[in-house]
Parts: sequence; structure tokens; C-alpha cells
Amino acid sequence: MKLRTLMATSVLALAALTLPTNTVDAEPSFVMNFGTVAPANTPWSDQVIDTKNRIESNSNGAIKVKAFIGGVLGGEIEMTRDIRRGERLQAGGMSTAAVASAVKVPILELPELPYLFRTDAEADAVLDDILFEPTSAALASKGLVLGFWAINGWRSFATSGGPATTLAELKQYKMRSQEAPVHIAMWKALGVNYVTKPTSEVLTAINTGIVDGFDNTPLFSAASGWIGPMSHYTLSRHIHQPAAIIYSKKFLDKLPADLQSVVMGDPKAEADKGRGGVRALEQEMIDVISSMGTTVVPLNDAQRQAFETATRSVHAEFLATNPELKPVYKQVEAKLKAMR
Repeated sequence: MKLRTLMATSVLALAALTLPTNTVDAEPSFVMNFGTVAPANTPWSDQVIDTKNRIESNSNGAIKVKAFIGGVLGGEIEMTRDIRRGERLQAGGMSTAAVASAVKVPILELPELPYLFRTDAEADAVLDDILFEPTSAALASKGLVLGFWAINGWRSFATSGGPATTLAELKQYKMRSQEAPVHIAMWKALGVNYVTKPTSEVLTAINTGIVDGFDNTPLFSAASGWIGPMSHYTLSRHIHQPAAIIYSKKFLDKLPADLQSVVMGDPKAEADKGRGGVRALEQEMIDVISSMGTTVVPLNDAQRQAFETATRSVHAEFLATNPELKPVYKQVEAKLKAMR
């Protein structure tokens, strides 16, 4: 799918999200509002539609799902807190670090430590085999339920004016930072001037010169329109960013057991489906970025190693701030060592 097609059909896709399904006739007993910053007509919005249809169909119409995509109800932190309250929103899909920041669950920042993972397989194994259960417990204590893992992908540096293949080059730019502490710590470790902005404000910040760079995945960078003013996209792949589908515990507790099971579905199957959809488009989106006139720049091994070395202190800082997570981090290290 080319970017112009993706953007041209966004309005139609957004409208489709709120259309009632034809598979159920019963009046709904419960309404679930689902919020996300994911742009329309992407694998993320496709999965939202699939989840909406699955829940409505398998509940025989007892649950009506209303989806609000593209950040129309605010940023990720704001929406996560809304989901916790269970009033305006009852569900959503957010980046893991955003959820961590919103409700103070630092285990969700752990997978976004820079250069923690080298491959998709490593990330999936750690998330599924090590982090799912303790994250579920941590979120439950905050009034949230982890439905399943989703994925944003590999974040890289987008800059206006030149590439960012070295620390010296990157330091020339004022970069947008996600609001999460782990992201802020990374920019500090790199010695980069940064400005924190929620997703809903980034495009304006780019267009007005408040920032002249950001980091995000190829798909999100293209679908959001952020990449347009950027001259270079450096494939640093410094963070593999998961996302999480979360539900309001207050809302789920109101449902009978059978409907709770319908909402939860099969977490592993849902995660695998979402990962496959996003990863299948990664190279195509890199090609789209290049076709728009943005120069795509790969890193060689030495350049990548320099960034990895510079950000290693972020891991130590994270564990010093969250010493209770040292045992989990050791499990992650052991898993990665066994896979390398």
C-alpha cells in the first residue's frame, strides 16, 4: 500500500470503525469505547476493527464497541488514565512506555530500553515468556487489565537537515521525545537537546520548528505524516517498541464471566496477528519514505555500536530507579543470552 493510498482512505477507514456490524441484532447491554493514537488504515486500525467485530459477534451483540482512532480523544497518557477510570474510555491500544508513565508501572518501560533487543524473535520471546504475567499483575493493581501485546516496531531517527549516523550528527538537532522517562533518559545519555510532546502535538511542533527531528517507526512516521518535512531517516533501530491492548478493570468486573472471556479472547493469537501485520509493511514503508524524497540511511556495525555504548547507562539508571525489577531484568538477560 503506497502512502498516498493509505492517507487518502483514512477518512473512510475512520468512518468504518464506528459503523455497526451486521453480524448481530441484539441491543447491546454494555458499551466499550476504545481509544488509540494509531492512524486510520494501518495494521493497527485493522486490528482494532477485527477486535471490535470479534467482541460484538462473539458476545451476540451484548457488547457494542466504539473505536476512536488517530488520537481524536487525546494523547496516550491521557487516554490510559481515562481507561483506568472506566468512564469516557473502557479500552485502548497504547505504547508500553506511555502506559507505564500514565499509571506508574515501570515494568512496561523495561522492553523499551535502548538496544535491549537485536531481533524480532528476541523481543517476542521476552514479552511472551517473561514479561506478560508480571505485567498483568502490575496493571491489575492499577485498575487495568492487559489484553494482549501489540507492536509499534523498530524506532529510528528522522531529522531535517542531514543524517544522524553519529553522536555528533544527532546532537545538531532538537528532537521530539516521547514523554516516558526511559525515552527522556535515552536522549540525555546521547547528549541531545529534546522536547517532550504527546503524539497529538508532534506534527505541529515539526511544522512550526519547535523540533527538527523525532524517532519513530517507519510505518508510524509515514502514516502520521511526520516524515514529510524530514530530509533524512537514519535506520538506528534503537528501540523495539511494543504496545499493549488494555481494558478497564472496573468495566470488565461489571461483565458476566462469559463476556469477560469474549473480551479477552486468545492473547497469544492476537499478539501474533498484530505483529505479523506491522512487520509485513516495514520495508514497504521504508521504500515509501525514500520515494517521498527523504534519504534513508542505514548504520554500519561500528555506528550502531557507538549508539549502543552511549545508551547503555540508561539500563543502569533504570535499574537504580526501579531496583525491584532487577530479578526480571536478569531473566531477560538470560533469555537473550540463550538466544544469541
